[in-house]
Amino acid sequence: MAATRPLISDGIYTIRAESSNTYLTADSTTGIVTADFWNKSEAQQWSIKSAGDGDYQLQSVGVRQNLGVNDQSQIVAAQSAITWTLEPRGHEAFVIGKAADTLAIQLPRAGPASSEQRWVVAPLTATVVKEISGFPVEQYFEIRAKGTNNVLLTYGASVEDGAQIQLWARPADKTTLRSAAFFIDRTGELVHAASGHNVDVVDNVLVIRARRPVYIDSNPWSHAPPRFSFRNSQIQIAFNHNPALPSTSAKIYPKDEWRNTAFVLARDSPVRPSLSLHPAADFTAWAPKVFFTPFAHYGTTINKDWGVVAEAQSGDVDPRTTWELVALNN
Repeated sequence: MAATRPLISDGIYTIRAESSNTYLTADSTTGIVTADFWNKSEAQQWSIKSAGDGDYQLQSVGVRQNLGVNDQSQIVAAQSAITWTLEPRGHEAFVIGKAADTLAIQLPRAGPASSEQRWVVAPLTATVVKEISGFPVEQYFEIRAKGTNNVLLTYGASVEDGAQIQLWARPADKTTLRSAAFFIDRTGELVHAASGHNVDVVDNVLVIRARRPVYIDSNPWSHAPPRFSFRNSQIQIAFNHNPALPSTSAKIYPKDEWRNTAFVLARDSPVRPSLSLHPAADFTAWAPKVFFTPFAHYGTTINKDWGVVAEAQSGDVDPRTTWELVALNN
């Protein structure tokens, strides 16, 4: 039997009730999902990824948890992953149901099930991406340390999977300058232009990460990249997955601090950068052998002057954590 073609491409979407113009919204404290009026927050954004055979995995962008059902039959954003079906109803609406049974998501009020269960699933527009992420759209840009001519770029202008992103004097030649170009894609993710790879964090250091097949459960080999946003001259980082690998996790993020701590990108940091050639055991449970290579980070020797790290955000805006975005138009 041929595999079912996904009705919806992988990406970030809003899910709006057709009958009331309210949106699925995940509560950041309780995780309970309700329908609320549009507020442009990440609580109303959902990552939808194909799980194969017409099923999908949905994850709250704001809460960074999977769409699920608790013991009281409430729709929640929870750590455990389940799969959902999206059945078309009319031109643009869907019924969203659990793949394992007949449960469907319905507005919590009286009304015909045929209308209360219809949801419009729409991709983010460029305007919404700009408002939410704070990064410019429709352009490539450099990321400079504020007040300097130093830019973020990959070590040795590399485009290889796992290449470290570091701070360096802005290159004069256009070929090397390409390695300092970034953009925000239509899902709101930060992308390294020269390689086409997502920007990711391994341990606490920025790298570029090749895109990989989606897994039902996130893992060190395949997971959603962090959500980067630009606010008050800071690059803020919200993790969708533990950025530390199994061999280093307890040391870098004790008590799962990656989940509930606000992080920013910092230079000249008192936090010791942690980036090393990780053992194969950190990946082999998930990585197919034909594609697996040791996660060889280019530039594993991190110079304090040029290294940048994900650092816990403090109350004040530290100059070490300030950046400026410069358009690359020529």
